[in-house]
Amino acid sequence: MPQGLSRALVAAAVLGAALASGAAEAAAQAPTTEDCLACHADRDLKREKPARGQPASLFVDGTALGASAHGALECVACHRTATAPHERLPRVRCADCHDKVEPALAEGAHGRRGAQARAPAPTCTACHGTHDVRPVAAFSIDTCATCHAGQVRQYRESIHGASRRRGDSEAATCRSCHGAAHALLAKSDPRAPTYHLNLPRTCAACHADPELAKRHNIAVGAVYQLYMDSIHGRAVTRSGLLVAANCSDCHGAHDIKPHTAPTSRVFRANVPGTCGACHAGVLKDYAQSIHGREAARGSARAPVCTDCHSAHQIRRTEAAPWQLDVIRECGTCHAESLRTYRDTFHGKVTTLGFARVAKCADCHGSHTIQSTSDPRSAVASANIVATCRQCHLAATPKFTQFQPHADPTNRARFPGLYYVWLFMTLLLVGTFSFFGLHTLLWLPRSLADRLRRGRSQPDPEP
Repeated sequence: MPQGLSRALVAAAVLGAALASGAAEAAAQAPTTEDCLACHADRDLKREKPARGQPASLFVDGTALGASAHGALECVACHRTATAPHERLPRVRCADCHDKVEPALAEGAHGRRGAQARAPAPTCTACHGTHDVRPVAAFSIDTCATCHAGQVRQYRESIHGASRRRGDSEAATCRSCHGAAHALLAKSDPRAPTYHLNLPRTCAACHADPELAKRHNIAVGAVYQLYMDSIHGRAVTRSGLLVAANCSDCHGAHDIKPHTAPTSRVFRANVPGTCGACHAGVLKDYAQSIHGREAARGSARAPVCTDCHSAHQIRRTEAAPWQLDVIRECGTCHAESLRTYRDTFHGKVTTLGFARVAKCADCHGSHTIQSTSDPRSAVASANIVATCRQCHLAATPKFTQFQPHADPTNRARFPGLYYVWLFMTLLLVGTFSFFGLHTLLWLPRSLADRLRRGRSQPDPEP
């Protein structure tokens, strides 16, 4: 055997023996959990020089460790370089075991990339704990509160949080809306469930389920379908408009309240302000109108946005079906005015389904509506000619003397019209009564005469 090869074999044998000896020695020196707790069960054990962001205490609660999700593991399963005793150990790398979690976490809002330029990325221990690692089933809203205290405080006071406290297991939690924690994305990420264009589908996971609505006494069970057919829903889903209202714009995000709660964004008195967050110009007009002023005084009868436009079925105001429907909506408060309007030419045409005639808003205005006695009203004496000329270009002051809501049965307000109506009614009734009676009296004589003439005529020859 060549001398060089012999030396190489000897060196390899020596190295192998050394490695085997080192491994055996390391295995022999690897401390058990019991060995570690011999020191770390001491509540007074602390670091001599704590690093920034690290706790000073080195105490480990053995009971909590044994009851944790890692209770069956030895300490060295995580602290792989630990010996007994040891100096400062390197940070535990959870991804060595949980390798499938790392890619999703790295891309998410909780990962280092997602946390850039905002705040330090939360570590695994921030959510899962250290030696008291909890199973996923044991997680609660308190886990999120560690970092998101403000949002969790709002959630606890929301309708979802209150339902959860009452033991409702179907009530939405953080994960219901934001998704799994490791893959959680910032709401500005187009892939996030809470991204503006995706949020309606996220809410639909519960609010498109009619059976869930029945179980929880939710008044509008098909709310998602209604929203999707509305002008807001089509703008979000079909046009991708980030400025179009979605669920959270009206109801809030973490602070959703029942519509009956005075602090709810959709509480009746708060609806104008909620809609005005987007429709600022309309809100300004509404606030100065008779409806807005009455609503500001606390009148429960004063209409707000949802009375005319609805909540989840909002349609374009240029659409003829909506224009005809809103006439009936005006009549829910102004029943007498609607009745007299229906008696006019305009009212009869709209009853037939045609919208190209004057409707309530065409004469009185919509968001700027004022009392008829207010000089700013579109039907005030100084403005009514211009109002009528929107359709009747040749309208004159005499033309505007027409009474669109005249009631011929009201003698006090319309005496002239009342007596004309009374005369015409009596004339009509009298005429039909006279000739009806005449016909009834004449009928027997006419029949008898026909019978007599029929008998006196000879039978025709064959």
